[in-house]
Amino acid sequence: MSEDTTHLINQGLIETRNLAQCLAVDQTALATAIAGQLDDSLGQALIAAAQATEKQGISKRIAALGLALGQWLEHAPPPVRQQAWSLLQAHPSDTVRSWAAFANAYRERNQPLATAIQSQLHFACDSHFGVREWAWIALRPLLSQDLATALSLLRQYTLSDDPLIRRFSIEVLRPRGVWCEHIAALKNTPELAEPLLVPLLAESQKYPQDSVANWLNDASKTRPDWVRQLFQRYPPACKASHRIHTRATRSLSH
Repeated sequence: MSEDTTHLINQGLIETRNLAQCLAVDQTALATAIAGQLDDSLGQALIAAAQATEKQGISKRIAALGLALGQWLEHAPPPVRQQAWSLLQAHPSDTVRSWAAFANAYRERNQPLATAIQSQLHFACDSHFGVREWAWIALRPLLSQDLATALSLLRQYTLSDDPLIRRFSIEVLRPRGVWCEHIAALKNTPELAEPLLVPLLAESQKYPQDSVANWLNDASKTRPDWVRQLFQRYPPACKASHRIHTRATRSLSH
């Protein structure tokens, strides 16, 4: 990554283009750069959160900045809050929008799960791959507290016309999600998620296809019997379903 690109990313002027650039963002420099666009107290809160987590991994840093933003939003006067929120959730920097995804999940923590899920779809449908990842990672802890309700609510989103929403509906509760805590109940009893997975076993779009396959591959590491039985009941019958089957069973000894 060139010095010019690094500078523009850390100033919040352009998006990152790949995972390596995402991981290389200087969160403290970025928070400092955008502080001038914000209320002084919010700018200082973001800088403090970035500085306090400088030695931590990317997941904890993004979450900490999102928490600082969410807490500030809860206590800010409505006009100031709305101005800041409008700016940050649509900011040119994908990293800043990722902070906003965590802030949004925090703000929705006491709302009904249906409301929280619907609200987070704004970030799940972001144009940037990184924001879409943080969208489900941020909401996952809330959903995992009430799996039965979450699984029931997510079913409607597997039927969405938008492949980004279909992908989110599966990715958010992967048993062994990347960069987040595992969900023991789904590792042990993955059949709870069959109503989510079965409608997408012949998913036509690659992006949600991969999520379905990765979900099943996760499950195969603790419940290989269930994964095999699932494909016995729903054998692949088209190009898409064969691709999902191949990727879903890659950890199994055939």
